[in-house]
Amino acid sequence: MEVTSLREPKMADRVATVLRRMFIRGEIAEGAMLPPESELMERFGVSRPTLREAFRVLESESLIQVERGVRGGARVTRPRRETLARYAGLILEYEGVTLRDVFDARVLLETPMVVQLATDRDPKIIAELEQIVEREAELAGAGESPHELIDFHTAIARLSGNKTLQIVSDMLRHIIEKAHRSLPSIEGPRAQQAVRRSTKTHRMLLDYIKAGDATAAGELWERHLKKVEEFVLSRSDLSTVVDLLE
Repeated sequence: MEVTSLREPKMADRVATVLRRMFIRGEIAEGAMLPPESELMERFGVSRPTLREAFRVLESESLIQVERGVRGGARVTRPRRETLARYAGLILEYEGVTLRDVFDARVLLETPMVVQLATDRDPKIIAELEQIVEREAELAGAGESPHELIDFHTAIARLSGNKTLQIVSDMLRHIIEKAHRSLPSIEGPRAQQAVRRSTKTHRMLLDYIKAGDATAAGELWERHLKKVEEFVLSRSDLSTVVDLLE
């Protein structure tokens, strides 16, 4: 095979790659300001337009925040999962993915998590879930709305112990929260009933986890997630992911 020419990556991309690696490795701490442009230009041997193009790349990835003004500059920030959710949402839209598909993916992702938690019966995890459920019960008793309840789903993903699954779960949860917020608000007795129903389900799941009944835990959580899916989709005119993320 004859190769006639190879194109090197753009210098701005190479600068962005070096800085990105430094952020991820912790060589430049979150919240720190990058050195002045003149110093970075000298270090990398690049022009100001090239450096600013690298900044635009990193800013689009939520790795820096460029602050304007006399005391401005580029501040290192932590990548936001909302950014991941937005980009993922665009890809899902190009693939023709519906909201139902997203909800179904959450069922497939979270159900094995609760099965594993019930199988392991880790006392520390059970104690943490107990605190969350008790706090939810307090909020429900105080008449708080569903959106103000502690996110039990987030805890399930976090306590599963798999960071990759947690990130994917957070991405789906962000999209699903958008779907919930697209619905007309529910108030009064109906809202309180929804809160009580959710807290009751969370308590039942915790009891199954304590008992080590993995089968019952998985079946309960799958039913719960599917009911939530039907509740949202039956009340929303939105059908695709990008409808929510724009």
